[in-house]
Order: sequence, then C-alpha cells, then structure tokens
Amino acid sequence: METSTEPSSRITHGEVLDIGGSGVFSEVRKSLVKTLEANYNPDCKLALPDELLYDDVGLDIWSKIISTPEFYQTADEIAIFENHGAEVARLLKPEATTIDIKPFNAKVTIIDLGAGDTTKVEHFLAKVEEANLPADYLALDISKASLDHNVKYLVGKHERTDSVVKCGGLWGTFEDGMSHVESITGPRLFLSLGSVLCNDPWPKALEHLKDWANLLRPDDYLLVGMDGHLLPNDRKKIWDAYHTHDDLFERFFLNGFERLNQVAGEDWFKEDDWDIEAELEEEPTTRHRFFLRARCDIKMNNLARVIRKGEELDWFDSHKYGEQDVGMMCTKAGLRVVRTYQAPNSEFRQYLLRTRRKEDGADDADSAVSGLA
Repeated sequence: METSTEPSSRITHGEVLDIGGSGVFSEVRKSLVKTLEANYNPDCKLALPDELLYDDVGLDIWSKIISTPEFYQTADEIAIFENHGAEVARLLKPEATTIDIKPFNAKVTIIDLGAGDTTKVEHFLAKVEEANLPADYLALDISKASLDHNVKYLVGKHERTDSVVKCGGLWGTFEDGMSHVESITGPRLFLSLGSVLCNDPWPKALEHLKDWANLLRPDDYLLVGMDGHLLPNDRKKIWDAYHTHDDLFERFFLNGFERLNQVAGEDWFKEDDWDIEAELEEEPTTRHRFFLRARCDIKMNNLARVIRKGEELDWFDSHKYGEQDVGMMCTKAGLRVVRTYQAPNSEFRQYLLRTRRKEDGADDADSAVSGLA
C-alpha cells in the first residue's frame, strides 16, 4: 500500500497519507508518563492511554471482539446503515430538498474518525454508490497496518471504472486529523461510529464534541453513533458484550501490556503483577469500566515512582448516553440533531448533526444526567 507524507487536500484511490502517525507513540509516551507521575487518588482513578491498546496486533484482536454476536454495537450500526444509509446519501445529494438539510453541491469528503475495521462502513459506502453521490472516503487511524489492510479492502469494493467512491487513509491521531481536515476543500461528512467520539465522562465528551463542532463549516455534517443502553434495565446486555469472550479481551489487554512496556522502556506491566477487573457503574452515567489492580508494589525506576499494592488504573471504559442526553450534549456543543436513526430492538442510535443556525432557535432542554450542566 502506497504511503505519502506530502500534504494534499485530495489523495488518490488506495493511498495512505502519513499526517503524523509515524510519530504517534512518542506523544503517547508523554501522555503515559504524565499519567503515572500524577499522585494517586482513589476517588479519581488515573487512566492509561487507550492508544496503547490499538497497535497493529491490538486492532486485529479488537476486530475479532467487535465481530462477536454479543458485541451488539457492530450489528446495530450495520442494521442502521442497511435501513437508513440510502436516506442519508439521498439527503446529501445536490438535488435533495428538505427544510433542515443543506445538500452537498460538490464531491463530499467522508472522514471516518478512528476507522478500524472498515467492513462496517462499507455498508454505508455501498449506499453512497447506489445514490451516485461522488465521495472521497478517508479512514483516520493510528495503525498503519490496519489502514493498509482496510483501505485495500475498500478499494476492492470500489474498483469499477464507474465507481463514484474513492477510498484512502489518514495515518495519525484525532489531533492530527483535526489539523489535516482544514486543508480539505468542499463539503465534508465526519463519521464517528461505534460510540467513539462521546465515549468519555460528560464534561470531557462535551469538550471533544465542541472541538469537532468548531471545525464544521455550514456545508458539513457529523454522523455520530452512540450506545444508549443504560442501567439498570440493560445490565445483562451490556455486561455480556464485554464478558462473553473473556479470552479475546485477555489477549487484548496482555498485548497492551507489551506495548506499554515497550513505550515505557521498562517492564512496569507484568501479567503476574496485575489483576484485570471490570465493573458497571450507574452514576453519574452508565459506564462499563475495565481497570487494573496492582497485586504487589511495583517499582518504576524510570520515574522514581512506586505503584502500591491495591492501586487501580482505568484502562478502556465505555460510557453510554441515551437519546435525551445526546440531544442536550449536542445543543451545548452548538450542534443540531437533524435526524436520529435507531437500530431495531436496540437502544443504539446514529445522530446526523450540523452546526446550529439562527432559524433553529433556542433549545432549553434539560439533561437527564443528574448534576451535570
């Protein structure tokens, strides 16, 4: 797979552009050190960088996890694309006429934030082809190997001479992506699938949403997938998604241990020294939490720091927000929900968003998340 490092607003079919990915783990190491140098607070657990789980090997394991029947989010988003993807594509075509949708009047660039396995998004791109909506699809990810594999897969799906969809990759972080997309001319559709963008505590999720909202131009849209299964009603469904295949998650985290030690330059994370635990929380929002608990004192010579037995480190948590709270979050971020698509027999939804306009008026809806503003 060809890789380019030259800045360009357009990349060729099958190209992967290095927008900062080659230096990603030096930045991740800074984040890791900053986390572990902080004072331990049992009421506010430190969180390890999730990026260290998603190296080339980790992404391959993750692809297997999200393909299991119990991990409902994947099947739910595929169902939404199958049921509503054609409508999204039609709404954005130049000849579309609706009150709250401003259709694209030129080729659209689709930027998939944290793309990973592209077999899911292909269900949407197939609908874009059927609608004859000219589009450049760009998968943003921190794994070069994953991008090479997944872009190649998409190129094979859109290789006909009359195909209107061209596919490429952006190798870098979300921050790299935010800088790069400024150079992309014409209308843009940002995809945040699999509860990626809002997967944080409310204040941080809102901050991230605002960051992307501030990038949107009047012609842009953001399609956000969000899991709305909540405690207490959906406890079993949520738990089963993360614990039916414990062998896969164990491999996922142990590979993360290897990557942690490699980046740290010292063996801080040995399998025998840590318990990998999990729990579900209902307040302030529904959250599934994986965390590490030290079985013994662990000396980190490089940092002159000791992690004491019993200390916990969060790693890979999953926040859930219902429809009302997503709407409130969007309002506070300066966005308007123009369409909501729900998976059959599920609380998983996709929200088609745009920047708010003067004619939208005020929205004073209250959040259902207690104590949050």
